[in-house]
Amino acid sequence: MTKTYNRMAKQPEPKGFIFGPTGVFPLKADAPEVEECLERNRPTRCLRRDSCVYMREDRDFSRMGLSYSEGYVHQVEPTGPVEQRDVTWIGYLQLLLNRNARIQEVSEEQRMGRHGLTNDELAQRYWEGAVSPEPNFEHVTSQAEVVEIDNFLSPVKP
Repeated sequence: MTKTYNRMAKQPEPKGFIFGPTGVFPLKADAPEVEECLERNRPTRCLRRDSCVYMREDRDFSRMGLSYSEGYVHQVEPTGPVEQRDVTWIGYLQLLLNRNARIQEVSEEQRMGRHGLTNDELAQRYWEGAVSPEPNFEHVTSQAEVVEIDNFLSPVKP
């Protein structure tokens, strides 16, 4: 039996539905410099971020950057290989690179002191699947089939 994961979506999809890539880089609108750094450091063996279906082992979507407060949790079965990535590294990149970050008053030196890594090193850690001090894992694949769905809305923050 193939391992299943959880995926949240705004709209419910029926059993058998295939989630595929959106073709959109998740942070392109809000933090394009973060996506550029990640893509520049992406190993060819890894799926591009615009070519992924994003999933979790648990049902906690609170740190996954969703733009809505509630959605439908789908239990999905990946149809291809699965990569595990720690999105905490992206959080560090957002603090360093995103000009719209809320913490404008914190200097780059103060932010760098938290982890002591360059932007490229942070991106490489993400792609390598390295575990950060505060891990927050996403699992990605190219397609995933819905095997179960909650028929009720769930909050993004459980």
